[in-house]
Amino acid sequence: MSLISETFHKEKLKKYNVNIKTKFIVGSKILEKNSNDNVNNDIKQGIICQKEYFINNKLSHTENNFDTRIEYTYISNNEVNKEYKCPNCGMTSKLEYFIDGCPYCGTYYNIDYTEKELGSKHHYDRVLRNKTYRIVTGIIDIIISLLLSYLFIKNTSRTFNNYDISKIFIYGTILSLILYYLFYTLDAYVILTTIKKYKDKQNQKQIDFWNRTKIDKKTFYNSLNYEIRKRYYSDLNTIDYDILDYLEFEEYTKNDIFYVKVKVDIRKVIIENNKIKSKYAEEVFILKRNNNETLNLKKGANIIKCHNCGASIDATKGECEYCNTKINYLQEWILEK
Repeated sequence: MSLISETFHKEKLKKYNVNIKTKFIVGSKILEKNSNDNVNNDIKQGIICQKEYFINNKLSHTENNFDTRIEYTYISNNEVNKEYKCPNCGMTSKLEYFIDGCPYCGTYYNIDYTEKELGSKHHYDRVLRNKTYRIVTGIIDIIISLLLSYLFIKNTSRTFNNYDISKIFIYGTILSLILYYLFYTLDAYVILTTIKKYKDKQNQKQIDFWNRTKIDKKTFYNSLNYEIRKRYYSDLNTIDYDILDYLEFEEYTKNDIFYVKVKVDIRKVIIENNKIKSKYAEEVFILKRNNNETLNLKKGANIIKCHNCGASIDATKGECEYCNTKINYLQEWILEK
């Protein structure tokens, strides 16, 4: 049994024999977590800087584009290496040997990190990923430079022949190199100032959302990512995803249930024909607050029993495998169907 927060992911990766090496920047260190648990450093408020995807231990794909404002925490305190006593039969062993249930009596365990943040955005600033303005600036620069060169040569030359045409391109090229910085500065002032104002406005909306709703960020982001994982990893070919930015938050109430609509810029990583590639999209997720009782998970191992038949169950299944009784949700926020 995988850790609760990784169950759906590891099941999908095992199916395709894929291992993901994720590198985090934590302070001045580069730490790493592998999906196959070969390396499993504890991460506290880490920023992802790279992901490497291996198929059958061969590097197949690499991603380096991540939002530095989104932080991750995975702290296990090495729970799996501690001695643990099964409260059902009394068998004592390291917790790692209980991951698939007690090897003696079969009691099922749900194991999770002591502390986790699956991708929380705690601060805001101006992030301008679109660099097409540089290309546009260059095109405008060249056109204007050629036009100025043409007007200069046309008005100063007694004749206008092939030699003069070649001078237009020579003068235009030289002038474009000289004027590019000027055009770039003007472009940055006119265009980027507008973009920055827009980004500041969007960021302020998000800050106002959290201040207004008083929602606990850590709980909300963990619930959102947990629910997204369940949805995405039920797709046939999706093996990973990354939220590149949280674009918009909107809250509303319907039938006395509180909802939050989240728009995200997301990258899905898929596998097709034994090859890995990325797809980018804007997605909208609607979460509703779960007003019912949620399962209270403690650090390390949890024995969760069905309230109908008393069997130990896997909480991630959503129901008892013995009597099919529905169990309480793990998350405070639930993805609307």
